[in-house]
Amino acid sequence: MSLRANIDHLNAAQGIEAVAVITQGDTSAKEFRGDDSWSAVLDGALSLLAKTSESTIRMVIGKHTVVVQTEREETVAVVLPTGHAIAKSLRRMIRRMSRKVRPPLRPEPAVVSVQPSQPGQPGTPQPGRPDVSSTSPWG
Repeated sequence: MSLRANIDHLNAAQGIEAVAVITQGDTSAKEFRGDDSWSAVLDGALSLLAKTSESTIRMVIGKHTVVVQTEREETVAVVLPTGHAIAKSLRRMIRRMSRKVRPPLRPEPAVVSVQPSQPGQPGTPQPGRPDVSSTSPWG
């Protein structure tokens, strides 16, 4: 059940717009991440794969490509822009994520606001005085 556990990693990859994962035999418990407008399309793509004997299908819908792939007992459907660079390694990435659960994604680092220095501290320009802390020979 690694694809289900790694769905956030798949969704975080650059270029991925939506991801859905189902477990064979339990299609009612679908995990979904990404743009909600793709949910119905991914449901249809997962159903289409179930009607074939293939392990992977790829569909082009306008400017987007849907890749549906089965790994072990899980099936994943991914939406990405057609021609995006991630398409080249997507199948391999899915295969690897199906084997090993990745650690949780780290939240984006918070932006640290820098407090202004107190007047009189070294390197702090003071009003009416030239900044002499510069290393430039031109002042």
